Amino acid sequence: MKKLMQCTVLAACAGTACVQAADDNAWHYNIGAMYEIENVEGQADDKDGLYEPSVYFNASYGAWTIALTMYQEGSADYSNFTRGTYFNRPEMDIRYQFIDNEKGSLGFTGGIRNYGYHFKNDDGSNNGTANTQRYKFQPDWNININNDWSFSGWLAYYRFDNDLDQTGYSDSRVETETGFTWKINETVSLRTNYYLERGFNTDSDKNNGEFSTQEIRAYVPISLGNTTLTPYTRLGLDRWSNWDWSDDIDREDHDYNRLGMLYAYDFQNGLSMTLEYAYEWEHHDEGADDKFHYAGIGVNYGF
Repeated sequence: MKKLMQCTVLAACAGTACVQAADDNAWHYNIGAMYEIENVEGQADDKDGLYEPSVYFNASYGAWTIALTMYQEGSADYSNFTRGTYFNRPEMDIRYQFIDNEKGSLGFTGGIRNYGYHFKNDDGSNNGTANTQRYKFQPDWNININNDWSFSGWLAYYRFDNDLDQTGYSDSRVETETGFTWKINETVSLRTNYYLERGFNTDSDKNNGEFSTQEIRAYVPISLGNTTLTPYTRLGLDRWSNWDWSDDIDREDHDYNRLGMLYAYDFQNGLSMTLEYAYEWEHHDEGADDKFHYAGIGVNYGF
């Protein structure tokens, strides 16, 4: 799942702690949890959906931050309320802040995540397991152009190893989101970003799990004291995939657009929380149109 908005807000607490830590060279910590669900309307046959709980812990000292996250595996079958119950997707990231001043910031993150799967047959019996490791290399930046304008973003390269035929992943992926923020006044800002996620294989003889997504993403954070409301949208520019490469080598085109709202509240005692809902309408070259719902809740405590 994509923890885009909630991670942005909750990680901001960790970012603040990191800046404080850089000032006084003391340890600062963040601990939290997130719970996300997503579902497509009208799945009358299998009623499948996804929900993913996760817990995380961040520790910052000076320019260094280490982040540990544990995700639970996989999808849910809403028809009989069953799913995998394995917390077998750990992730560890280490970030170093090279620059952090009034002109901007520059950081770099390296990390590893394990994707664990427990496969089942149609009758519910076990059908093996798979574990794929993802290695991440990610710079991030922010440039303050003036008091009202800034340019920020991040660019990640992922490398996937092991069990790719079972999990369906390509061996490489790039993902980035970058753009400009306009501070209209002390209450309202406008952030407009370009987003790209592209899965590909370095081996020319393979095409499993390849895909491409390009979007324009716009956010309007509205600060109201302890509360921040962020309506946002994703406008699809181009999307295609070939996840069914074993049956059909031709890629499928898609058209996705999304509207969402993120609610964030800071209790001013180290505790913060987020609530998010998004609605997405989808058109596929193969199959009927879909309506997609996402919801998430997150809680963070910094100390």
